[in-house]
Amino acid sequence: MRPGLGDALTQLRRAGVRDGSAALARGSAQLARGVVRDAVLRRRPLRAAPGELAAALAGTDPVRALRGPVLAALPTVAAFESSLRSGFVERADAVAAHRFDLLGSGATDLGPEIDWHVDFKTGRRWPLRHSSLLPVSYGDGSDIKVPWELSRGQHLPLLAGAHRVTGDRRYLDELGAELTSWIRANPVERGPNWACTMDVAIRAANWIAALAIAAEHVRDEPWFTEALESLLLHGRFIRTHLEDGEVRGNHYLSDVVGLLAVAALFSTGWEGRAWADWAAGELVAEMEHQVRGDGCAHEASIPYHRLVTELFLCGLQAADALTPGRIPDWCHDRLDSMLAFVADYTRPDGLAPQVGDADDGRFLPLGEYGRDPRDHRHLFAQTDRRYEPSLGHSAYPEGGFYTMRVGDLYVLVRCGDTGRYGRGGHSHNDQLSFELALGERPLIVDPGAYVYTADPAARNLFRSTAFHSTLRVDGVEQNELRTDDLFAMEDRTQAQTISWEPRATGAVFEGHHFGYLALPTPARHTRRIELDGQAGELLVRDTVTSQGPHELEWTFPLAPGAESLLEVHADGLEFALEDGWYSPRYGVRVPTKFLRARRRSRPGDDVTEIVLRPRVRAAPATSSG
Repeated sequence: MRPGLGDALTQLRRAGVRDGSAALARGSAQLARGVVRDAVLRRRPLRAAPGELAAALAGTDPVRALRGPVLAALPTVAAFESSLRSGFVERADAVAAHRFDLLGSGATDLGPEIDWHVDFKTGRRWPLRHSSLLPVSYGDGSDIKVPWELSRGQHLPLLAGAHRVTGDRRYLDELGAELTSWIRANPVERGPNWACTMDVAIRAANWIAALAIAAEHVRDEPWFTEALESLLLHGRFIRTHLEDGEVRGNHYLSDVVGLLAVAALFSTGWEGRAWADWAAGELVAEMEHQVRGDGCAHEASIPYHRLVTELFLCGLQAADALTPGRIPDWCHDRLDSMLAFVADYTRPDGLAPQVGDADDGRFLPLGEYGRDPRDHRHLFAQTDRRYEPSLGHSAYPEGGFYTMRVGDLYVLVRCGDTGRYGRGGHSHNDQLSFELALGERPLIVDPGAYVYTADPAARNLFRSTAFHSTLRVDGVEQNELRTDDLFAMEDRTQAQTISWEPRATGAVFEGHHFGYLALPTPARHTRRIELDGQAGELLVRDTVTSQGPHELEWTFPLAPGAESLLEVHADGLEFALEDGWYSPRYGVRVPTKFLRARRRSRPGDDVTEIVLRPRVRAAPATSSG
């Protein structure tokens, strides 16, 4: 997201007069450039000049390009096509009827003509101005992610697939109508749907997937050439509007992988070959930059690990097809480690803990469109592998995650940095927190993320220490939560693992963090978590080390309906149920209960021992360790 003048004013307040004045000047200059660019594009919209499409295709029949290089570069699309069945046609019917359920909207009828610029949850509409001039947030509860998500076109492959399965012409007509409508409503660089290059890249990949599936039937459609020309402009936009920087994340990776998809379409021309060659090199660099040695993505978020894994998976497949020999073996080995982490964190119910941010983001959802975003097992199918549930303990010290499994008991512990080299982005105040599940029944959970800019107060509430299964001291945050930057989180905690002991009958984790050293009387929180499989219980030992007393608050967020399934015992503490929230996906929150207890600590090493015992157990306790 490119900043506007408002962002420059924010930088002025944060940086002080001297540095802030420079930030304001940069923002003012960008604003001026945006105004000029907007005026130019109003008069002369960007279009592919006569002959440019043919030159980009180097004389190749576009249908042959879609059915050849594109399917070779995107084997997940080819696999989706080969597995098409009539079972998903009902979802395609909803799309054809312009009925969408996106980002917590619930099933919503958008009417006969889709408005691509509106947040249909609130009615807020972004104007057709140069994207650099548009605010991300109006402060009225609207969410720019809604038009972005709709414009990603992730539903379009369903239409192409439904036509291929049924032969019904209306699916093909709807595909063409939506592409034509979108292109006419969204001239290049203008409107909200050009404000984030990541969304441009994901949109291009989904358009190409849909066209590849329907290729033999669209050759003579009046909209086909216009769609191909728009994809050429998409590729050029991505290459010149990269979301790069010193610390790059999933946005930049999406840019790279989306460009590879466009490059596959134009791979016989010099422009496509140049894009593929550049993107393959960047993919290798980003594997080194964004994925730690143990296979954890550096976003410090499990849902974003899933997105980054999907991007690397599709990107490596495309790069291997388009630029043979460019990808070194170690990149594939690291992808294997990323998938191993997915298997290890997946709970017995098949869903993933929502540690860190979660926004339902996907690259090529295809047949998984609309499914539960907490289920990450599709990643194995995308690599033509069988998902095998993890049965033992696992440790990912670089990423900051530890899992314990004994019999039917599952625990995931969080102890790591805030991601993106300590700058944060999609991390929460969750140090030394944990999830607990009994078989397929989650008990203590991470409540998720809910929303981003649509509700800054709710955003920070779901990121807060009090919304995680950890200890809060004196009512302060482990790391500062800012209202002027909802994605920054400087790593004040500097969490460290003290010991990790996997055992046949359980496991022991111990770690500490330093997020409370900034208090007038500094304090350090140390937590020991022991899973005792034989006793069927989890023992939590919290030590607060300080020269003075503090107000302590323990929180255990419960899964909805789990309040009667867990016993909690602790000398000197009285736990009570309080109202809380759980967000199963972006834009959705449901009431749940939090277990909370409070007391005042004593100077020195103040120790509290808590025993958590599920009420019902389903299997004997053994582990491979």
